Amino acid sequence: MVEFEYQPWKKIIVHEIIRFPIEFFVTQHSLGIEPGGIGRPLSWVDGVVFEIGAFRETDDIIKEKLEGKLHYSSIIYGILEKYQSEFKVAGNIRVPITDLSSNEIFKEMVVWIKKTFEEK
Repeated sequence: MVEFEYQPWKKIIVHEIIRFPIEFFVTQHSLGIEPGGIGRPLSWVDGVVFEIGAFRETDDIIKEKLEGKLHYSSIIYGILEKYQSEFKVAGNIRVPITDLSSNEIFKEMVVWIKKTFEEK
């Protein structure tokens, strides 16, 4: 019989945080998309729309991951208090928004973002 073990991340290290106005952020995800097409999706949790930048999988990054440390090259985010499944931008381009509120790590991340970068 197979044994399963869950090991959540011990530490997430974010190397850059960028906040954009939501309209600009969403529009950026429609660039290069044909009119009527679907833009690159974004994620939403508890009032924050975001995109996470990852590093290329190098030996050092994999070693860190196996130790429970995850590195994000960046988190780009905007504020959108009420969830909506998509935005429509110029050219009738749809940008999907995925509700990831069931993910506990992302919920903790959004609390950290709001506390660290929004309460100034």
